[in-house]
Amino acid sequence: MPTEKLSRIVFHSSRRLLRVGGYRSHFVQTSLGKVHYYEASGSGTLPPMVFVHGMGAHAADLHPLFRRLRRDAQAIIAVDLPAHGWSDTPHPEVTPASLNQMFCEALDQILRDRPPALLFGNSLGGLGVIRYCRHNPARVGQLVLSSPGGAALSEAQLQKLHGIFAHETQHTPAAFLARLYNQPPALGWLIAREVQLRFRQPGLQAVIQTFDPDHLLRPEDLQQIHVPTLMIWGQQDRILEDQVHFFREHLPAHAHILEPSHFTHCPYMEMPEELALQIRNFARLHSRSALRGA
Repeated sequence: MPTEKLSRIVFHSSRRLLRVGGYRSHFVQTSLGKVHYYEASGSGTLPPMVFVHGMGAHAADLHPLFRRLRRDAQAIIAVDLPAHGWSDTPHPEVTPASLNQMFCEALDQILRDRPPALLFGNSLGGLGVIRYCRHNPARVGQLVLSSPGGAALSEAQLQKLHGIFAHETQHTPAAFLARLYNQPPALGWLIAREVQLRFRQPGLQAVIQTFDPDHLLRPEDLQQIHVPTLMIWGQQDRILEDQVHFFREHLPAHAHILEPSHFTHCPYMEMPEELALQIRNFARLHSRSALRGA
C-alpha cells in the first residue's frame, strides 16, 4: 500500500515532469498566503488559458487537458487552489470568504498586463472562476465551466456532498473512484489510496468543513456573467449531478450548454482530447467574433 512518503514522491515528481516539459513553477504572494501556479508559453493566437482544478485535485492533474491546448493558446496557466497542491492554506482561518479572497488576489497578479483570458474551471474550480468573473470581469474574455460547483442546495443535498468528500474518500475510496470513472482505471486500488491520503490533509479537511448554504451561488451571480460562456456537464456526473438544474435555469441566455452522454464529473481524466476539442472550438469561435467586433 502507498504511504504518505510515496505520495509525496509522486507529488514532487509531477512538478519536475512539468518543468522538463517547459512549464515554469511560480508563487504569488497574497494577503492570506502564497498561491502556486504553472505557466508555459503557447505557440497559438488564442487568448491565454487559465485552468483551475476541483476539490482534492492539483493543477498538475489537469496536464492531460492543457497540454493539448498549448499549441493553440498564447500561454497556458494552471493554478493550485488555496489549500491544494503547492498553495498555502489561507491564514489565519479557512472560510469561504478567505478562500475566495486568496484566489482572486492571486489571479489579479497572474493576469496583470495580459489580454483577457479564457478561464476553465472544473467543479470547485468552476465556482472559483465564476466568482473571479464577478470580481474582475475586465481580465476575463471567455468562461468554460466543467460541472461547476456552488449551486444553491438544500441542507440534505449539502449533507450528501459532505458525506462524499469527508466520509467516502476516507472509508470507501473505491466507491469515490467509481463516481469519477466510467471504466475502472488500471491500478485503481493505488489511486483509491492516493485519494484517501489527499483528502486526509488538514487543509483540505478544513475546506470541506466550509460547505455552507449561506455562501453558495445566487441566481444573480450567474445572470451577471456577460462574457461568452460554455458549460459542459456530463450525463455521467455522479458527484454533482443534482446541481446541473440550477445552472441550466440561471445561466444567462448567451451561455452555451453541452451535456455529453459519456462525460463524467472530471472528463479531463478519461476524455481529455474531446474536452480539449470543445474548448478549442469555443475559443476560436469567440476569438473570431471579438476580432470582427473590433
